[in-house]
Amino acid sequence: MILLEAASALDGHAAWLSQARLNGGQHWVHNAVCSVSCSDAGNPPIPVTRQQRYSEQDSHVVSPRSAWLHYARDEALRHGGSLSALAQLTSLPLSGLLTAARLDEAAIINNWLISTNLHPQWQDSDLSLLTESVMARHGDSPLLIRNISDAANPGLATRLAQQGWTLLPVRQIYTCDPQQDALWQQPAVSHDQALLTRGDMQWLGPASLREQHLPALRRCFREAFVDKHSALNPDYSESFFRLCLNSRFLELHALQHNGDIVAVIGLYQRYGWLSAPLTGYATGLSPQLGLQRRLMALLLREAHKRELKVHYGAGAGQFKQQRGGVASLEYSAVFSSHLPGRQRLALSTLAGILQRTAAPLLTRLR
Repeated sequence: MILLEAASALDGHAAWLSQARLNGGQHWVHNAVCSVSCSDAGNPPIPVTRQQRYSEQDSHVVSPRSAWLHYARDEALRHGGSLSALAQLTSLPLSGLLTAARLDEAAIINNWLISTNLHPQWQDSDLSLLTESVMARHGDSPLLIRNISDAANPGLATRLAQQGWTLLPVRQIYTCDPQQDALWQQPAVSHDQALLTRGDMQWLGPASLREQHLPALRRCFREAFVDKHSALNPDYSESFFRLCLNSRFLELHALQHNGDIVAVIGLYQRYGWLSAPLTGYATGLSPQLGLQRRLMALLLREAHKRELKVHYGAGAGQFKQQRGGVASLEYSAVFSSHLPGRQRLALSTLAGILQRTAAPLLTRLR
């Protein structure tokens, strides 16, 4: 059974990459207009995305400008004074430096257009080969790798820095290890697990979901992930949901209440981790139903059962800390040694500003 699941996930990645190379990233994510190529380094293949044009509607999964500026601006506007730290970040003179460093044109490596890419444990020789492979096809642009953290890939940030990559802080993330007994003693976790087993709703696993469920799944996702939180989150297409249904690129689970689908979660398993880059629920229903808590309970239960660690991603820090989440700063790494001096200077200046200001501000948001 485990071998079949692993083969299915691998097929899902191959199908994702095949269609993205033909039709662009927007085939899977509406607000990720980019070309998708493939690095010669690595097996299975590694996707490389590159924006075709810049727009303020670009998702943060494809646009460094959205990740550093527009997402922070939207969060500050949505939450007001409670996120004054992010408001400070958006007031910094970063836009001109992003333009001068040409980060909007960056070739983004191992980018599956999800909020959290999970990376293998790249060693020095892997990174050298990967850099050379991508630079051969994208020698006119910076190279970028998202989602670098010591929590998920110990030592990777150091290895990248030693090979000439520049580290730029992006967000605060949360991870946990469900194999630790103490986690299951936390009140929030115990309460969530009780909700998970309550018989007032029906769980539909990947084997039970059908084509006719896709519109409802996408509607739940958009209500919570895009409409409620941010239009800069990846807006997954119906084709993406169909891919997950047929080949389990993400493993879809849904909650059904009184015959209607009211919540969805997409589990992403890779390299010893389990994450949930796709979650959603019917926001018009009573919070007393605990839909989000049930989704997180499923994530923890499945990670424990599969002996995996959990990558919670960013946001909702208190909620995740109450469920074992440990905060860690996440970076994007940029390689620009092959570019003109003015671009390298802009990147170096940008990195200095972000390290002095953004890193402390993001840490304060725990």
